[in-house]
Amino acid sequence: MAKVIHSRGRHGLSQHIAVIGSGVGGLTAALALGRAGHRVTVLERDRVPHAADPDEAFAADRHGAPQVHQTHGFLARLQVVLRDRFPDVLDAVLEAGATTMPTTADFGEPEAGDDDLRVLIMRRTTLEWVLRQKASEQDGVEIRAGVGVSGLVGAPRRHGGIPAVSGVHLDDGTELAADLVVASNGRRAPLPQWLGELGVHVPETVHESGLMYLSRWYRWTAGLDGLDPKLGGDLGFVKFLGVPGDGDTLSITLAIASNDADLRRALADPARFDLTCQLLPGPNQFFARGPIEPLGDVRPMAGLLNRVRRFLDENGQPTVLGFHAIGDAHTCTNPLYGRGCALATVQATLLADSLDAHPDDPAARAAMYEAACEREVEPWFHSAVQLDAMGADLNEGAAAPTPEAAAMGAVFAAAATDPVIGRGIARCMNLLMTPSELMSDPAFLARAVTVMANPDDFPLPERHGPTRAELLDSLGSVAA
Repeated sequence: MAKVIHSRGRHGLSQHIAVIGSGVGGLTAALALGRAGHRVTVLERDRVPHAADPDEAFAADRHGAPQVHQTHGFLARLQVVLRDRFPDVLDAVLEAGATTMPTTADFGEPEAGDDDLRVLIMRRTTLEWVLRQKASEQDGVEIRAGVGVSGLVGAPRRHGGIPAVSGVHLDDGTELAADLVVASNGRRAPLPQWLGELGVHVPETVHESGLMYLSRWYRWTAGLDGLDPKLGGDLGFVKFLGVPGDGDTLSITLAIASNDADLRRALADPARFDLTCQLLPGPNQFFARGPIEPLGDVRPMAGLLNRVRRFLDENGQPTVLGFHAIGDAHTCTNPLYGRGCALATVQATLLADSLDAHPDDPAARAAMYEAACEREVEPWFHSAVQLDAMGADLNEGAAAPTPEAAAMGAVFAAAATDPVIGRGIARCMNLLMTPSELMSDPAFLARAVTVMANPDDFPLPERHGPTRAELLDSLGSVAA
């Protein structure tokens, strides 16, 4: 069992913190906590090999985290957090080949705050490669790969009757003692089971998305110059998105209804997947500007859901001490919206700030952290549920939208030409302001009300592309 070392850190009592999982959230938390003077042990079940460069990191298999090879959008909130809290990480990511892309190019003259509205273009494996390097170099941080966690060590009753966690059970049968345990082990993390063994009930609110998606990566050297920025779309039965990455790579993702067995079977075939991309407006640009080289097979991803877990009771008191969850282990949103990495990074900093404010009071720390998550993270869970509901009917014969949906659609259509609406929606979609904050902005609200009163003046763009029947017919002619 590890010995806990207590020494004075920069902000008070230094603690030994065990972080479960070395994804974006876990590595960012390790950096933030290590730089605050704490001793951090990162426990990663996968034997993540050392990689010499981003391409080698991309090629490595991640059995426990297959999502790292899926398409990822790195929203502006992530760029802002790295810029403001981890500028050396942002510099290293850019040096590794990532780029930033403004989202305000069509909004006229630059305005204050436009520098925030830049998204990062890269592979998730590149971001994790840089974070792992930085965490490994950080004094007080140790990353232990190939070490799985099977449960939590703790006492059911302490601190006024609240169960407390004091370490973790490892797969090899040993225990690791820790002052604080941070779970960043993803959406499949069995936290309700682990905490249930300590008498802690973890309520969950879950909304299935009804979607699954398939992605494929390519090497592509044509560059972004002259590329139409509209690389995604929605044909009713399929949603699609092409995303450039670092190192002359790009990925294309096709999202379909999880129960559409015929389309899923067809798109799982690499040749049929490629043909589909050539028939879709947006992704077809990549193939038209070739040459393009596939990097691996089609990668499916199912079980897309929205879920939030609660760690406070109805009176706002923590249900467990010495334990916190971040990223998808706490709140996950449909990955189609690209929010996961940004929200995990935000939660890592919220946790570090809460420990900084309450180093010796685990109850006050838990209350502060969960209140911050409710304010800055949970709104995006509710937003994802609403967006899923708006686009849940994935068929070409869907009923006409309600007047309310049509009015909201008109606002999104107006964003293409109205700088006030465009910037407001861009800030909201990039997690820089919540939907309620957006609707409280007087300038945005005034423009939006005018648009919603005249929705016919702002029609949604027409859909271009094959019908489902036409696509399946085309794919049927391709030899398997």
